[in-house]
Amino acid sequence: MKMKKRIKQGAGVALALMLAVPAVMYTAQAAVGIDTDRDCSVSFQLDGTFQELDTLEIPVNLYQVAQVDEKGDYESLAGFEILDLENVDNETTAREWEEKAAQAAQVIEEGNIAPTQRTTAEEGAENLSPGMYLVDAQQVQSPEYTYSFTPYLLSLPDNYYSDTNPDDSWIYDVTVGLKPEQEIRYGSVRINKTLDAYNATLGGASFIFSIEAVKDGETVYSDVVSLVFDGPGTKSIEVGNIPAGAQVTVTEVYSGSSYQVVGDNVATTVISAEDPAEVSFVNTYDDENNGGSSIVNHFDYTAPEENDSEDGSQAAENQTGGTWTWTQQTDSTDVQE
Repeated sequence: MKMKKRIKQGAGVALALMLAVPAVMYTAQAAVGIDTDRDCSVSFQLDGTFQELDTLEIPVNLYQVAQVDEKGDYESLAGFEILDLENVDNETTAREWEEKAAQAAQVIEEGNIAPTQRTTAEEGAENLSPGMYLVDAQQVQSPEYTYSFTPYLLSLPDNYYSDTNPDDSWIYDVTVGLKPEQEIRYGSVRINKTLDAYNATLGGASFIFSIEAVKDGETVYSDVVSLVFDGPGTKSIEVGNIPAGAQVTVTEVYSGSSYQVVGDNVATTVISAEDPAEVSFVNTYDDENNGGSSIVNHFDYTAPEENDSEDGSQAAENQTGGTWTWTQQTDSTDVQE
């Protein structure tokens, strides 16, 4: 995922917390000057919201975007002049810092600029020259979730106030947080159906399956699909958008008027975000002569067009109504197509 996109989707709270740090620097310009020959280090802390992250390696890239002199004044590095860091002060807002971080990320992405240092959240970073850096923690995935982090700008050294730093002295070994956002990963289940014997005089053979997915004690997916055969053989249907890690129970609830299940009519599996889970059922002709069929009703909704008033507010009375369209398919594979 691109940095630019992740910044736009990032949490404003995280930025407000992180981006306040560089702004604080300017409240202490009268303090002892910065030792520009002294290296800085950064340690990263997670907020503890998602304990699973403690088991994952989180790559972090740091990009230096500006130098700083002993008075605390910045000079943007070549390519990052658009950030205008020479003119930031204690009145620079969190929103403005957010915009500058987005600009820095865009410059890096478009210029394919290599990081000043690559590290991980656990290892932190050392031997960094004083200046301004873009901190870009990379997206990581577990089997069930995707975690994203908002890039932000960080000043090194810093001079934030804390219990361990009650004055305005410069801090060359800085500790900052990483605020993750969690997104559910999804997978699918493929239902394989084999009909080993078929009576052509009865016409099509219909089979209906219910799909129930449960995760952490909560039903997260429920649907019914069908498959129709016009001869012996195997057909499959893949049902997606099911949260990874969910336990899925597929039940053949209708086996046709003249066909019977060979074995169990219930199968369970666990959804993976990587590959489709699979369940299989086999049916055979039961020597009866009862015909049967099924139809899938498929509905599509087209959202109404948005008409805005001159002042930008949405006028409900000017909205055109949405429309529903209804079609009938032989089975659920027609819907997928």
